[in-house]
Amino acid sequence: MKLLVIGGVAASMSAASKLRRMDEQAEITVYEKGKFLSYGACGLPYYISGENDDYRKMIARTQKQFAERNIKTHLQHEVLKVDTNKREVTVKDLASDKTFTDTYDKLMIGTGTFPIMPPFPGADLENIHVLKTLEDGMILKEISRKPEVQDVVIVGGGYIGIEVVEAMKALGKNVRVVEMGERILAPFDKEITDIAEKEIRDNGVELNLGEKVESFNGNGKVDSVKTDKGTYKADLVLVAVGVKPATKFLKGSGIEMAENGAIIIDREMRTNIEGVYAAGDCAQVYHKVLEENDYIPLGIMRINAAAWLVAILPETMKNMWELWEVQRLKSLIWSLEERGFPRRMPKSLV
Repeated sequence: MKLLVIGGVAASMSAASKLRRMDEQAEITVYEKGKFLSYGACGLPYYISGENDDYRKMIARTQKQFAERNIKTHLQHEVLKVDTNKREVTVKDLASDKTFTDTYDKLMIGTGTFPIMPPFPGADLENIHVLKTLEDGMILKEISRKPEVQDVVIVGGGYIGIEVVEAMKALGKNVRVVEMGERILAPFDKEITDIAEKEIRDNGVELNLGEKVESFNGNGKVDSVKTDKGTYKADLVLVAVGVKPATKFLKGSGIEMAENGAIIIDREMRTNIEGVYAAGDCAQVYHKVLEENDYIPLGIMRINAAAWLVAILPETMKNMWELWEVQRLKSLIWSLEERGFPRRMPKSLV
């Protein structure tokens, strides 16, 4: 069997490694657009702050280690198109600018997300950045250590934005968060975000809530951020307003996607096209409480990467997998109830 894997970070490399453990004879090839494989992006804020002084600590396995397991990996190779009728992908070598095709028996898509950059006037100014990849982290680490960079504005009060708040305060910067919503960390209940907001303000961070960015200003390099309520000095801007599934290259492939571009999959990570699977933040995930697919682009959801392998397991092992999953969810719900958190058990599990 020949497996092609698109994407080389959490979900993709977990799947490639799992298949290698299950089948020593399978031909496994990985195409990754970036320069690094299998790294923990959740550690990026701590690398920027200096708490982690070596980016290599975030890398779980190197290209050399994958090669030793007979997993072929190609860095700086972007998949431009998938032809599911021919079982063929079109790949661009970003280093040489050459394009070629490759074929597959099975295809695993784990391309993750890309950060949203709204079309703010001035968004192309120098020192305006996002934080998604290891390369992004390296750039931010370098810029944030320049002595002239003192005032940092973070656009967006979600997970990434607030984590970078801590990193920038650790570096002694003046930090301001501009959030369009009325509170930060919207997925949490207000009684939790109230505590977080107080802690952040107590540490000298300016929180501008209910405020909308209108433009970035500067002459070549950003020097201020204009909102609907004021203008604030900025030597560095981080835009962290959300992500979208990195699936534009699948247009016309016949692979079904949700309105936001997330790949629609079943409980075994199968798409609507035979032999094509998807996992990680580029795909939907089954929500056990809602009992339907949902889109939850969080690093912890990469654990679904191994689930697609159930599709090639014997039926008896599939049944064991399902039983284990159901029992694990029941145990979690009962544990929460014992601790005073009322939870309604989904009808299908009663």
